[in-house]
Amino acid sequence: MGSFRLEIPRSYDASPERVFRAWTDPASMKAWLAEGGDVVADPRPDGLFYLGMLYSGQVRPHYGRYLRVESPRLLEFTWVSEHTHGKESVVTLEFTPRGKQTELRLTHEGLPDERMAMAHTEGWTFFLDTLVARLGGMN
Repeated sequence: MGSFRLEIPRSYDASPERVFRAWTDPASMKAWLAEGGDVVADPRPDGLFYLGMLYSGQVRPHYGRYLRVESPRLLEFTWVSEHTHGKESVVTLEFTPRGKQTELRLTHEGLPDERMAMAHTEGWTFFLDTLVARLGGMN
């Protein structure tokens, strides 16, 4: 793994259970995280996932393995893509209740270089903002 790390906090007007489900339910992941692309997910320790993210008319494969699945407070998984130079990095999501809101802290460690850390910061920021709209439509 590389030595670069990023951390992004967000707050959502939803319960930790709803926010956690958005990250673990394949239909939800397909809608907001893969932007309609293919999703295969087995959210349990050592379960695998694949996201065929659609971007500029192309499929960008991302895949990994769930390390920790502690609903609704913690989700940790490896993350591999061309933007990690094919090497594993680790994403940790912490879900903390704050009244009627959930504070989410995304940490992504092991990125290969500063350029890829910046690219992932932009990407994760986009997806975390997209999740706001997704949670507005979830039951």
